[in-house]
Amino acid sequence: MLVYLAALETEAERDRFQALYERYRGLMFHRAMLLLRNESDAEDAVHQAFLAILEHFEKISSIDCPKTRAYVVIIAESKAVDQLRARTKAEKIKDVEGAR
Repeated sequence: MLVYLAALETEAERDRFQALYERYRGLMFHRAMLLLRNESDAEDAVHQAFLAILEHFEKISSIDCPKTRAYVVIIAESKAVDQLRARTKAEKIKDVEGAR
């Protein structure tokens, strides 16, 4: 959490981000687990999602609204899909190298 908060300039932004984190981290983890089926990978996807959210944190006007909920879930799912693609690519490379 400190990594995320250090990236924010004001105390008000830190408080809003902490509220967002506490509100949605479980949901984001759950959605990532549905796709990745691996706890460590899901945690990594959620971490990457929060880093992406930090980059566009000014776009979030209200923490407890359906639009914000959808936004954070979509980002978490996108990061999980990115990990699935990377895993698939690594497995294909491993298969090709193993065939040599």
